[in-house]
Amino acid sequence: MQLRLIPKSLAVRIFFLMAGGIVAATFLSRWVIEKLYTDELERLGQTSAIERISDVVRVLDTLPRADRAVAAAGISFERLSVSFPSTVGGAGEFDPMLRDKLARGIRRPPGKVRFEALAPQPCTPAAVPDCDDLAKRFAAELALADGQPVRVEYTTRWVKLGDADWVPWVIGIVMLVVLAWLSVRIATRPLRAMAEHAAGLGRDLQRAPLDEDGPTEVRDAAHAFNAMQAQIRRQIDERTQMLAAIAHDLKTPLTRMRLRLELIDDDALRGKLGEDVSAMQTLINEGLDFARSLDAQEQAQRIDLSAMLDTLCEDARDSGQAVQFSGDAGIVVPARANALRRVFLNLIDNAVKYGGSAAVSVSREGAQIAVRVRDSGPGIPPEHLEDVLKPYYRLEGSRSRETGGTGLGLAIAANLVAAQSGQLRLRNHPLGGLEAEVRIAA
Repeated sequence: MQLRLIPKSLAVRIFFLMAGGIVAATFLSRWVIEKLYTDELERLGQTSAIERISDVVRVLDTLPRADRAVAAAGISFERLSVSFPSTVGGAGEFDPMLRDKLARGIRRPPGKVRFEALAPQPCTPAAVPDCDDLAKRFAAELALADGQPVRVEYTTRWVKLGDADWVPWVIGIVMLVVLAWLSVRIATRPLRAMAEHAAGLGRDLQRAPLDEDGPTEVRDAAHAFNAMQAQIRRQIDERTQMLAAIAHDLKTPLTRMRLRLELIDDDALRGKLGEDVSAMQTLINEGLDFARSLDAQEQAQRIDLSAMLDTLCEDARDSGQAVQFSGDAGIVVPARANALRRVFLNLIDNAVKYGGSAAVSVSREGAQIAVRVRDSGPGIPPEHLEDVLKPYYRLEGSRSRETGGTGLGLAIAANLVAAQSGQLRLRNHPLGGLEAEVRIAA
């Protein structure tokens, strides 16, 4: 199975983009600050070294040669050492600008001063407790006013950005990430509400419209959605009214045709024409029922589904049909009672008509209720299992119009189940026969 690294949720995608940007910006800012901090510390360290060396040289210049060793020992400490070599050595140049700056500070010609940068001494916390904070070591060699060579070494202190300094950064990141998540939730809440409303719109066109509040873009989208809902509802109402009017208007000529059929002396012809008139009447009625099934206006209520199915099966047995019922008792669901009754009547009638018998069962399966109606007929070719749920689709042979089918019974049942957030599926049972399964929320 292919791993999908990109989340499907828009809110999660936006959140990851914002959180990733916040974290990246934080680390980049930290790097820039450390870089600037390091450069500034290095500059200050160089300046401090030059000033401290200059102070030492100026003090030694004022002292007699015999007193300089004692003075040097007195001013030396772990980061400053003064020695008196025999000659001014050729120390490596570090930076001519720093050398010249030191020369100007002690009033020496630039060529008479040697200045170099050395590696820090090895860190020995026992001897130097703060050696971790030591940075660079500088050394200068020159001749004092009376010509005596002197070497001064000075190590600058480096105040590093320690690990503890990350605490406010981490707290800031967490706060920004939480703020980003809240912002994403607020921004995508109208989209979730619109998606939930759109999902429910297919089940109930009469539901209340969306609230038209919030930012301008959200109000405009909600207004457009409400206008679409009103337009769809109006079009379905007009279509249903039109089909009802057509069906009503056709009743009069069909009644006249039935009366005139009685005047035909030929019994065979009269019977055939009577069957055609009855087929027309059935087609009109079921077409009107199909249109009405798309616009369910019945209010949902809690019903005892087990009792309803038991009653339907008992009524079918009383009329001589081979119908059996089994399953859990006392299953109560929120549903439209008349619509469900119509669904199961259609399924039981189809099972008896095309399979000779019907076995009805009901069970609770997790958060859903499953009702199965199985017949003992030949079943349906697998490639037609989805097609028979479409309106006016008929199979040849036993499921043809000659047996009374119009191709609307299963389509009406599927629409009525879908209007209750359920699903109607067909399958050929492994032990034979066609099984219709209705699943609705418990």
